[in-house]
Amino acid sequence: MKIEWRFSLINNLPLIALWISLLAFNGLSPQGWQQFLAPLAILGAFWIIYYLVFERPYFNHHPEQRPGNHVISGLGWIMMVILVMVAVIVLLKFNQSTIASPASLLGSFTLISLLRDLLSVKKLAVEK
Repeated sequence: MKIEWRFSLINNLPLIALWISLLAFNGLSPQGWQQFLAPLAILGAFWIIYYLVFERPYFNHHPEQRPGNHVISGLGWIMMVILVMVAVIVLLKFNQSTIASPASLLGSFTLISLLRDLLSVKKLAVEK
């Protein structure tokens, strides 16, 4: 199995930018849900610039890296389900602590998405 690190990074860069901006603006404050708008606005601006300047030209030059050309592998599904269950259990158990902050929650789901895309395979490899 080949690890698709380039696909995972390109596909999840806007989520990583949102996570970093959320950490920069709010830190690990458990009551940071009301202050979620500034990082979300930064994400919107970043995503538009990222899509127009980098992602669209990249996919034109490398059509095999498009998200429609990848399928999540069985191992990717298993890891994603396990990690989502762990994240939900941690969130429910520690709902008033720093672990349940928006930055921690978004960071865990960003890492889950990165891992899911790392373990994806190209459709052509599945069809052969």
